Amino acid sequence: MMIRYNLLVNRNYTIGVVIEYISDNTNHQIMDYRKDILEKTVFIKAHYDSASYEVKMKEVIFNQCLSNAEITAFERKYSISLPDDYKYFLSEIGNGGFGCGYGLKPLEETVIDFKLEDKPIINLVQPFPYTKEWNEEWVYKIDWENDERPTLQQVDNYMGVHHISGCLQITHFGHGCTYLLVVNGSEKGNVWFDGRADYSGIFPELINEKKQTFIQWYLNWLNVEIENIKKSLTSQASC
Repeated sequence: MMIRYNLLVNRNYTIGVVIEYISDNTNHQIMDYRKDILEKTVFIKAHYDSASYEVKMKEVIFNQCLSNAEITAFERKYSISLPDDYKYFLSEIGNGGFGCGYGLKPLEETVIDFKLEDKPIINLVQPFPYTKEWNEEWVYKIDWENDERPTLQQVDNYMGVHHISGCLQITHFGHGCTYLLVVNGSEKGNVWFDGRADYSGIFPELINEKKQTFIQWYLNWLNVEIENIKKSLTSQASC
């Protein structure tokens, strides 16, 4: 018998953990991820006043989980299979909500490239085209300080949705920059950063020079926020 930790969040932003006993055949590693995520989220909520601005600008709340049937319907609709850890997050933690930047997007919104005026649907059937960081050569050659700017054609091609095919836009970081979760191609399962809105290109998220899966990326973000809170609490205690 194993213990399942469920997060309860109401509209008054009260968080609690309910313990449910489940059978041993559930994936142990996924259970550990859930427990870790929920405990860290409870800690952040308990010390909300000492959290960073990034945390304070959103609610510490998750959207309602998706059923396995809803996730399967999405996969069939777009002819892809989602990374396992992301599917478990959607079904066991929440369909978006508390997270990096402006928060995790609901699954149905991750396929829309909101940065472009016509809001195109990202082509998930086409594999993600990159395996290492990418940017256009002209970005480094333009004399930005003397007000030189790229042509409209260069910008249109640079911002084209084809650069992020095979990806979900899982969160909006700000200024039009987003985090991507690759769902098709050799980089499937890894998180990348799309900084084209600031002309910084597209590159993988790394920890100790290793690429991150969705769960690794999310837990790292929680860990950074918790460290910020602990530093703030230490500073307050010394005053």
